[in-house]
Amino acid sequence: MLNLDKNKKYLLACSYGPDSMALFGMLLNENINFEVANVNYHLRKESDDEENGLRSFCKLHNKTIYVKNVTHKITHNIEARCREIRYLFFHDVYLKGNFDTLLVAHNEDDHLETYLLQKQRKNLVKFYGIQEKTIINGMNVIRPLLSYTKQELFEYCKANNIPFALDKTNLEPIYQRNKIRLEVISKMNRQNRDALLKEIDQNNNEIKTILSNVSSIDSFIPDILRLNDVELAYYLYKIINDTKFVHAITHKNVQEVRKILLSGKPNIYSPFYYGKYVFIKEYDRFYCRKNEEVDGYSFAMSKPGIIDNEYFYANFENDSSNRNVYLKDYPITIRTYRNGDKYQIKHYEVLVRRLFIDWKMPKHLRKVWPIIVNKDGRIIYIPRYRKEFKPDSNCNFYVKECFTLK
Repeated sequence: MLNLDKNKKYLLACSYGPDSMALFGMLLNENINFEVANVNYHLRKESDDEENGLRSFCKLHNKTIYVKNVTHKITHNIEARCREIRYLFFHDVYLKGNFDTLLVAHNEDDHLETYLLQKQRKNLVKFYGIQEKTIINGMNVIRPLLSYTKQELFEYCKANNIPFALDKTNLEPIYQRNKIRLEVISKMNRQNRDALLKEIDQNNNEIKTILSNVSSIDSFIPDILRLNDVELAYYLYKIINDTKFVHAITHKNVQEVRKILLSGKPNIYSPFYYGKYVFIKEYDRFYCRKNEEVDGYSFAMSKPGIIDNEYFYANFENDSSNRNVYLKDYPITIRTYRNGDKYQIKHYEVLVRRLFIDWKMPKHLRKVWPIIVNKDGRIIYIPRYRKEFKPDSNCNFYVKECFTLK
C-alpha cells in the first residue's frame, strides 16, 4: 500500500490528526520500521491532551516518540514559524537517530490546496502542488499519502479504531489555505478533483521542460537573451538557488534583469533582497552572487616558500623565475591593487587599472587580483587574467577558482 522499504528506518512526523494517525496505522499494518516525532506548539488548550494521546498510542505499540514542547509564545507569521520550528526539530532527531527518511502525511486535499494557493499568489514555483519525494534541510522526505483524500484517511482511522484529534482551527477561515479548503476543495466531486490533478501534472511537465532547457544555459549573455520572460524567470531561479539562497522571483526581477542584459554598459551591479545579493553583468557574462565587499589584502613572504589562502596559491620554494621572482627580490609582498599602481612591461610603464580594463577583467576580480611587489616596492609580476584559465598540477601561482567566472 505504502511502497516503503522495510529495510530502512523511518521517522514519522505526527500531529495526532487523522492524516498522520492514519499513516501511523498503515505503517504498523505493514511492519515498517519507524519512530515518531511530534511538536506541541501549545497554541490550543487541547494540545496537551493530544500529546498525551499520541504518547499513549506509541506506548501501546512499543514505538519511540520524540516530542518538542515550544515554550515561547508564537504571535506572528504563525504558519511559517511553526513549520520552521518543526523541521528544525525533525532534522535534529533525524540526525541523532540515524534515520533514512522523514515521512509526512500530506494528502490529496493538501496537494490541491497548495496548487490553488500557488496560483493565487502568482509566484514562480519549481513544482506545483506537493512533491511526493523531496529533500528538506538535508533530510530525505517522502509523502506516501498524496493519492488519498482527507475523507478517506478519516474513514480509515474510524474503521481501524485509530485514535485522533481534529484541529478546529482548520475549519475556521483565518488563513487563505483554510478558505480554499472550505470554499473550494470541500465542494469538489471526483471528476473536479481529477481534472485539477491533470492540470497540475500538465503544468509540472511544462516546468520540467523549461528547467531542462535553462539548465544548459551558462552565464553567456547572448544565450540568456534568447529566453522569453517565463524562461528567463526560471533561469534566474536556477542561478539564485545556485548561491544557496532561496528567493521568490517576481515579474519586476525579470524586467530589471532584461534591462541589465540589454544595457551597453560593460559592468553593472544591481543589488536585490535588501542588498544582500547582487545581479552582475560583466562584459558578456551575467550571474548572481552574495554582495560581499573585499577591502583588499597584503601577504608578506620573507624567503622562498608557500602561501595558500582563499585568494591565491603561490609556491615559490623552487624556481619561480617564470613569475619574475628571484632571490634578490625578497622579502616580497603579494597584495591587491592600489590606486596609481604602475607595471613595467618591456620598455614602457602601464597603469595597472588600464591593464585590468584591457584584459576585460570582471570588477569583483580586480578587488582580489594578486600583485607581486619586491623589497623595493616595485611591481615585478601580475598574473594575466584569462577567462577560461584552469591551473594544472605544476602551476606554481594562480588565483583561486572561487574568484573566477565559472
